[in-house]
Amino acid sequence: MRLTRPWRLRASTTRAAVHALVGLVAIDLAAWGSLRLLPGDPITASYGRRTVALVYPGRSAGDVRRLLAESWSRPAASDPSLAPREAPFQGRFVNVDRAGFRFSRGQGPWPPDPGRANVFVFGGSTAFGYGVSDDETIASEIQAFVDERIGRERVSCYNFGGRGFCEASERLLFQQLLARGVVPRVAVFVDGLNEFASEEPGESPATAAPGGPSASSLSPFVNLWPLSRLVTVCGAGSGECSGEAGQPCPLDDPALLDARIERYLANRRLIAAAAGGRGVRALFVWQPAPTYRYDPRWHLFGDVHRLRQDCSAAGYARMAGRARGGVLGPDFLWLADLQEGARMPLYVDAVHYTPLMSAWIGDEISLALLKGRMLP
Repeated sequence: MRLTRPWRLRASTTRAAVHALVGLVAIDLAAWGSLRLLPGDPITASYGRRTVALVYPGRSAGDVRRLLAESWSRPAASDPSLAPREAPFQGRFVNVDRAGFRFSRGQGPWPPDPGRANVFVFGGSTAFGYGVSDDETIASEIQAFVDERIGRERVSCYNFGGRGFCEASERLLFQQLLARGVVPRVAVFVDGLNEFASEEPGESPATAAPGGPSASSLSPFVNLWPLSRLVTVCGAGSGECSGEAGQPCPLDDPALLDARIERYLANRRLIAAAAGGRGVRALFVWQPAPTYRYDPRWHLFGDVHRLRQDCSAAGYARMAGRARGGVLGPDFLWLADLQEGARMPLYVDAVHYTPLMSAWIGDEISLALLKGRMLP
């Protein structure tokens, strides 16, 4: 029986759809096979397994792979109405509460117990602790330090660090918490590196995700496809973690560097005003960076001067002039010189701290909190 024209068109369309589906399945199967051979994180993809293993002594290769995957493969927070924050996550090494904070050692309750001296730690991915486990972050070291000297269950630390956060995004999150009636005793802001890394004034990479809110809200579904995950893994290897080779620092103009510093100081004043209005003691910490007073011979992850954060070298040098002599006040802690003279690897990738470096920074912050009588 001869098919009529509409039926022939429908049959042809069906055959094309079937062929397309078969082709897509074949491509996804090939992508799935490739994923089995590739690392699941951009750090290993960029630097190789051997280099990564050098900064994780005593950890098995499987544990390192799991830790890096949990650090870098978690979904982004999808609700654009919220202040910048990390999305909830449960893993073996990385755990993020629904309220947006990463678990710390001996994590206190949420909402915070008003009978304790609660410490909120804000900062970028270095404060969050990309590449280290929950109990190896800066906030965890502060918790351990004060537990030993003040006593357990008297102080609770909450890690509100997040990828790409700078002083502007931290201010939004801090003000939102205060507006909800969540008021800590102390707020610590660990910054410096991302102040010279974000593309536009007042904008951090975390809040300027390509594709906008719709892309982030669809990502859990898109990532179900092996091909999509393969593209993500391969693309990540040439992005934030490995640096952008050949891209000159866009902030090599001293006037632009000073503008970034002024932006930081303006946000700091706004944070201090909000904190003072609610009786919160604030401590502003200028963090170490691999491009400033750190021997590059001990940096295992390539030429740090090819990183997007390369402008931090010049920016830190200009900020040092303002930090000398205590002119930034008693609530400012300059730690950029902390690693000077250190003869050991202090970074688990291009910019993120090893457990030892996180502990070192956490101890210095804790000493400043106690010296300034910010904690009981």
